[in-house]
Amino acid sequence: MPHKGLYLDAEKWAALSYSERIIWMLRSVCQLYPGAVLCGPSAAAAYGLTSVWKIQKYVHIAVVNRSKAGRHGFIIARYYKNPPATCKIDGMLVTDLFQTLMDCARTLDFINAFEICSTGLRRFKSTVKTLMDYVGGTTRLWGIIRARFLAERVEPLCENGGEAVALATILELGYARPRAQVVFISPLDGGEIRGDFCWKRADGTLIVGELDGRWKYENPAMMHGGDACDVILNEKDRESELNMLRISVVRFQMKHVWAKEPLKERLEVAQVPHDPEAWRSPFKGFRCVAY
Repeated sequence: MPHKGLYLDAEKWAALSYSERIIWMLRSVCQLYPGAVLCGPSAAAAYGLTSVWKIQKYVHIAVVNRSKAGRHGFIIARYYKNPPATCKIDGMLVTDLFQTLMDCARTLDFINAFEICSTGLRRFKSTVKTLMDYVGGTTRLWGIIRARFLAERVEPLCENGGEAVALATILELGYARPRAQVVFISPLDGGEIRGDFCWKRADGTLIVGELDGRWKYENPAMMHGGDACDVILNEKDRESELNMLRISVVRFQMKHVWAKEPLKERLEVAQVPHDPEAWRSPFKGFRCVAY
Protein backbone atom coordinates (compact mmCIF):
# COMPACT_ATOMS: atom_id res chain seq x y z
CA MET A 1 0.00 0.00 0.00
CA PRO A 2 2.13 2.95 -1.23
CA HIS A 3 -0.62 5.29 -0.02
CA LYS A 4 -3.96 4.79 1.67
CA GLY A 5 -6.39 3.33 -0.84
CA LEU A 6 -3.67 2.36 -3.36
CA TYR A 7 -2.67 -1.31 -3.51
CA LEU A 8 -0.28 -3.39 -5.59
CA ASP A 9 1.08 -6.92 -5.27
CA ALA A 10 4.07 -6.68 -2.89
CA GLU A 11 6.42 -8.72 -5.07
CA LYS A 12 5.58 -6.68 -8.14
CA TRP A 13 6.09 -3.44 -6.22
CA ALA A 14 9.47 -4.61 -4.91
CA ALA A 15 10.59 -5.42 -8.46
CA LEU A 16 9.85 -1.90 -9.73
CA SER A 17 12.50 0.84 -9.91
CA TYR A 18 11.86 4.12 -8.11
CA SER A 19 10.86 5.83 -11.36
CA GLU A 20 8.44 2.99 -12.18
CA ARG A 21 6.92 3.15 -8.70
CA ILE A 22 6.35 6.87 -9.09
CA ILE A 23 4.59 6.44 -12.45
CA TRP A 24 2.38 3.63 -11.10
CA MET A 25 1.39 5.85 -8.18
CA LEU A 26 0.65 8.89 -10.36
CA ARG A 27 -1.32 6.85 -12.90
CA SER A 28 -3.39 5.31 -10.09
CA VAL A 29 -4.29 8.73 -8.71
CA CYS A 30 -5.30 9.93 -12.19
CA GLN A 31 -7.56 6.88 -12.52
CA LEU A 32 -9.09 7.49 -9.11
CA TYR A 33 -9.73 11.17 -9.92
CA PRO A 34 -10.53 11.52 -13.64
CA GLY A 35 -9.65 14.98 -14.94
CA ALA A 36 -7.02 15.59 -12.25
CA VAL A 37 -4.07 17.63 -13.56
CA LEU A 38 -0.66 16.73 -12.17
CA CYS A 39 1.57 19.71 -11.41
CA GLY A 40 4.91 20.58 -9.80
CA PRO A 41 7.14 17.60 -8.88
CA SER A 42 4.41 15.13 -9.87
CA ALA A 43 4.24 16.57 -13.38
CA ALA A 44 8.06 16.57 -13.52
CA ALA A 45 8.07 12.84 -12.72
CA ALA A 46 5.48 12.19 -15.42
CA TYR A 47 7.76 13.97 -17.93
CA GLY A 48 10.63 11.74 -16.75
CA LEU A 49 12.63 14.67 -15.38
CA THR A 50 13.14 13.21 -11.91
CA SER A 51 13.06 9.84 -10.19
CA VAL A 52 13.93 11.12 -6.72
CA TRP A 53 11.59 9.19 -4.45
CA LYS A 54 11.66 11.59 -1.49
CA ILE A 55 10.08 14.49 -3.43
CA GLN A 56 7.15 12.25 -4.39
CA LYS A 57 5.86 11.97 -0.82
CA TYR A 58 2.72 13.75 -2.02
CA VAL A 59 0.91 13.80 -5.35
CA HIS A 60 0.51 17.40 -6.52
CA ILE A 61 -2.57 18.35 -8.54
CA ALA A 62 -3.76 21.71 -9.91
CA VAL A 63 -7.11 23.18 -8.88
CA VAL A 64 -8.80 26.45 -9.91
CA ASN A 65 -11.16 26.54 -6.94
CA ARG A 66 -9.34 28.12 -4.00
CA SER A 67 -11.58 26.35 -1.47
CA LYS A 68 -10.27 22.97 -2.70
CA ALA A 69 -6.61 23.91 -2.30
CA GLY A 70 -4.50 22.39 0.45
CA ARG A 71 -3.37 18.99 1.63
CA HIS A 72 -5.85 16.13 1.42
CA GLY A 73 -4.16 12.99 2.76
CA PHE A 74 -1.27 12.23 0.39
CA ILE A 75 -2.58 14.69 -2.23
CA ILE A 76 -1.64 18.38 -2.28
CA ALA A 77 -4.03 20.51 -4.33
CA ARG A 78 -2.31 23.68 -5.56
CA TYR A 79 -4.42 26.68 -6.47
CA TYR A 80 -4.11 28.27 -9.92
CA LYS A 81 -5.93 31.50 -10.62
CA ASN A 82 -6.41 30.46 -14.24
CA PRO A 83 -6.53 26.88 -15.60
CA PRO A 84 -2.95 25.99 -16.57
CA ALA A 85 -2.09 24.78 -20.06
CA THR A 86 -1.90 20.98 -20.08
CA CYS A 87 -0.79 18.03 -22.15
CA LYS A 88 -1.31 14.29 -21.83
CA ILE A 89 1.50 11.86 -20.99
CA ASP A 90 0.80 8.13 -20.82
CA GLY A 91 -2.88 8.90 -20.23
CA MET A 92 -2.16 11.42 -17.44
CA LEU A 93 -3.03 15.11 -17.66
CA VAL A 94 -0.07 17.28 -16.63
CA THR A 95 0.77 20.96 -16.69
CA ASP A 96 2.78 21.95 -19.76
CA LEU A 97 6.57 21.80 -19.63
CA PHE A 98 7.43 25.40 -18.76
CA GLN A 99 4.62 25.72 -16.21
CA THR A 100 6.00 22.55 -14.60
CA LEU A 101 9.58 23.86 -14.57
CA MET A 102 8.54 27.20 -13.12
CA ASP A 103 6.41 25.54 -10.42
CA CYS A 104 9.30 23.27 -9.41
CA ALA A 105 11.70 26.25 -9.37
CA ARG A 106 9.50 28.23 -7.01
CA THR A 107 8.36 25.44 -4.66
CA LEU A 108 11.25 22.96 -4.40
CA ASP A 109 14.69 23.27 -2.82
CA PHE A 110 17.50 24.56 -5.04
CA ILE A 111 19.17 21.22 -5.80
CA ASN A 112 16.05 19.27 -6.81
CA ALA A 113 14.63 22.22 -8.77
CA PHE A 114 17.98 22.71 -10.54
CA GLU A 115 18.12 19.06 -11.60
CA ILE A 116 14.53 19.07 -12.90
CA CYS A 117 14.88 22.34 -14.84
CA SER A 118 18.30 21.48 -16.30
CA THR A 119 17.09 18.02 -17.34
CA GLY A 120 13.89 19.46 -18.81
CA LEU A 121 15.72 21.98 -20.99
CA ARG A 122 18.21 19.36 -22.19
CA ARG A 123 15.65 16.64 -22.91
CA PHE A 124 13.24 18.92 -24.75
CA LYS A 125 16.07 20.81 -26.52
CA SER A 126 15.10 24.21 -25.14
CA THR A 127 17.22 27.10 -23.88
CA VAL A 128 17.90 28.93 -20.65
CA LYS A 129 16.65 32.14 -22.25
CA THR A 130 13.29 30.55 -23.05
CA LEU A 131 12.84 29.56 -19.42
CA MET A 132 14.01 32.98 -18.21
CA ASP A 133 11.54 34.71 -20.53
CA TYR A 134 8.70 32.46 -19.36
CA VAL A 135 9.45 33.01 -15.67
CA GLY A 136 10.17 36.71 -16.21
CA GLY A 137 6.73 37.19 -17.71
CA THR A 138 5.06 36.01 -14.52
CA THR A 139 4.47 38.38 -11.61
CA ARG A 140 2.75 38.37 -8.21
CA LEU A 141 3.24 34.67 -7.67
CA TRP A 142 4.56 33.05 -4.50
CA GLY A 143 8.17 31.95 -4.93
CA ILE A 144 8.67 33.72 -8.26
CA ILE A 145 11.91 35.38 -7.03
CA ARG A 146 13.40 31.94 -6.38
CA ALA A 147 12.18 30.76 -9.80
CA ARG A 148 13.90 33.70 -11.54
CA PHE A 149 17.11 33.14 -9.60
CA LEU A 150 17.17 29.47 -10.58
CA ALA A 151 16.20 30.11 -14.21
CA GLU A 152 19.32 32.27 -14.60
CA ARG A 153 21.55 29.44 -13.36
CA VAL A 154 20.23 26.18 -14.83
CA GLU A 155 22.61 24.26 -17.07
CA PRO A 156 21.16 22.14 -19.90
CA LEU A 157 24.71 21.08 -20.88
CA CYS A 158 24.79 18.72 -17.89
CA GLU A 159 24.60 15.31 -19.51
CA ASN A 160 22.65 13.58 -16.75
CA GLY A 161 20.87 14.15 -13.46
CA GLY A 162 23.99 13.34 -11.44
CA GLU A 163 25.96 16.15 -13.09
CA ALA A 164 23.07 18.57 -12.53
CA VAL A 165 22.87 17.64 -8.84
CA ALA A 166 26.65 18.01 -8.49
CA LEU A 167 26.63 21.45 -10.14
CA ALA A 168 23.70 22.63 -8.01
CA THR A 169 25.51 21.45 -4.87
CA ILE A 170 28.69 23.25 -5.93
CA LEU A 171 26.72 26.49 -6.38
CA GLU A 172 24.85 26.00 -3.11
CA LEU A 173 28.17 25.56 -1.29
CA GLY A 174 29.16 29.03 -2.51
CA TYR A 175 31.64 28.22 -5.27
CA ALA A 176 31.89 30.06 -8.57
CA ARG A 177 29.83 28.72 -11.43
CA PRO A 178 31.98 26.51 -13.67
CA ARG A 179 31.62 26.08 -17.41
CA ALA A 180 30.11 22.71 -18.25
CA GLN A 181 31.32 20.18 -20.83
CA VAL A 182 34.41 22.17 -21.85
CA VAL A 183 36.46 20.67 -24.70
CA PHE A 184 40.27 20.60 -24.63
CA ILE A 185 42.66 19.35 -27.32
CA SER A 186 44.95 16.46 -26.47
CA PRO A 187 48.65 17.35 -26.74
CA LEU A 188 49.31 13.76 -27.87
CA ASP A 189 46.93 13.02 -30.72
CA GLY A 190 44.92 16.22 -31.18
CA GLY A 191 41.73 14.49 -30.07
CA GLU A 192 39.03 16.09 -27.94
CA ILE A 193 39.06 15.81 -24.16
CA ARG A 194 35.82 16.84 -22.52
CA GLY A 195 35.70 17.94 -18.87
CA ASP A 196 32.52 17.88 -16.80
CA PHE A 197 33.23 21.26 -15.17
CA CYS A 198 35.94 23.88 -15.58
CA TRP A 199 36.96 26.88 -13.46
CA LYS A 200 39.58 29.58 -13.99
CA ARG A 201 41.53 30.78 -10.97
CA ALA A 202 42.48 34.43 -10.49
CA ASP A 203 45.99 33.67 -11.81
CA GLY A 204 44.52 32.28 -15.05
CA THR A 205 45.20 28.60 -14.34
CA LEU A 206 42.42 26.10 -15.00
CA ILE A 207 40.79 23.43 -12.85
CA VAL A 208 38.68 20.62 -14.30
CA GLY A 209 36.11 18.95 -12.07
CA GLU A 210 35.22 15.36 -12.89
CA LEU A 211 32.20 13.53 -11.47
CA ASP A 212 32.93 9.81 -11.19
CA GLY A 213 29.63 7.94 -11.36
CA ARG A 214 29.37 4.17 -11.06
CA TRP A 215 27.28 4.03 -14.25
CA LYS A 216 30.43 4.59 -16.32
CA TYR A 217 31.94 1.40 -14.94
CA GLU A 218 28.78 -0.75 -14.75
CA ASN A 219 26.73 0.08 -17.84
CA PRO A 220 27.93 -1.91 -20.89
CA ALA A 221 26.42 0.73 -23.20
CA MET A 222 28.98 3.24 -21.89
CA MET A 223 31.99 0.93 -22.25
CA HIS A 224 32.06 1.03 -26.06
CA GLY A 225 32.81 -2.67 -26.36
CA GLY A 226 35.37 -2.76 -23.53
CA ASP A 227 35.07 -3.47 -19.84
CA ALA A 228 35.39 -1.54 -16.58
CA CYS A 229 39.19 -1.81 -16.67
CA ASP A 230 39.25 -0.17 -20.11
CA VAL A 231 37.09 2.68 -18.83
CA ILE A 232 39.38 3.25 -15.82
CA LEU A 233 42.53 3.20 -17.97
CA ASN A 234 40.99 5.63 -20.46
CA GLU A 235 40.08 7.95 -17.58
CA LYS A 236 43.69 7.86 -16.39
CA ASP A 237 44.91 8.69 -19.90
CA ARG A 238 42.53 11.66 -20.13
CA GLU A 239 43.66 13.00 -16.76
CA SER A 240 47.32 12.57 -17.73
CA GLU A 241 46.76 14.54 -20.94
CA LEU A 242 45.03 17.33 -19.00
CA ASN A 243 48.00 17.45 -16.62
CA MET A 244 50.28 17.79 -19.64
CA LEU A 245 48.27 20.92 -20.50
CA ARG A 246 49.01 22.17 -16.96
CA ILE A 247 45.35 21.80 -16.01
CA SER A 248 44.57 20.61 -12.48
CA VAL A 249 41.93 17.90 -12.06
CA VAL A 250 39.72 17.40 -9.01
CA ARG A 251 37.65 14.22 -8.97
CA PHE A 252 34.61 13.53 -6.80
CA GLN A 253 31.85 10.95 -6.50
CA MET A 254 28.10 11.19 -5.90
CA LYS A 255 28.61 10.10 -2.28
CA HIS A 256 30.79 13.20 -1.85
CA VAL A 257 28.11 15.34 -3.47
CA TRP A 258 25.34 13.98 -1.26
CA ALA A 259 27.39 14.39 1.92
CA LYS A 260 28.52 17.89 0.77
CA GLU A 261 31.40 18.27 3.25
CA PRO A 262 33.71 15.81 1.40
CA LEU A 263 32.96 17.68 -1.83
CA LYS A 264 33.72 21.00 -0.15
CA GLU A 265 37.03 19.67 1.16
CA ARG A 266 38.09 18.59 -2.33
CA LEU A 267 37.11 21.90 -3.94
CA GLU A 268 38.93 23.87 -1.25
CA VAL A 269 42.17 21.89 -1.64
CA ALA A 270 41.90 22.31 -5.43
CA GLN A 271 41.56 26.09 -4.88
CA VAL A 272 38.28 26.37 -6.75
CA PRO A 273 37.22 30.05 -6.65
CA HIS A 274 34.26 31.19 -4.57
CA ASP A 275 31.23 33.20 -5.67
CA PRO A 276 31.22 36.45 -3.64
CA GLU A 277 27.51 36.91 -4.34
CA ALA A 278 26.44 33.44 -3.12
CA TRP A 279 24.97 34.88 0.06
CA ARG A 280 22.35 36.72 -1.98
CA SER A 281 20.57 33.49 -2.97
CA PRO A 282 16.81 33.67 -2.19
CA PHE A 283 17.02 29.96 -1.36
CA LYS A 284 19.04 30.80 1.78
CA GLY A 285 16.85 29.82 4.73
CA PHE A 286 14.05 28.56 2.46
CA ARG A 287 12.28 25.49 3.85
CA CYS A 288 10.65 23.33 1.22
CA VAL A 289 7.23 21.97 2.27
CA ALA A 290 6.44 20.28 -1.07
CA TYR A 291 7.61 16.90 0.31
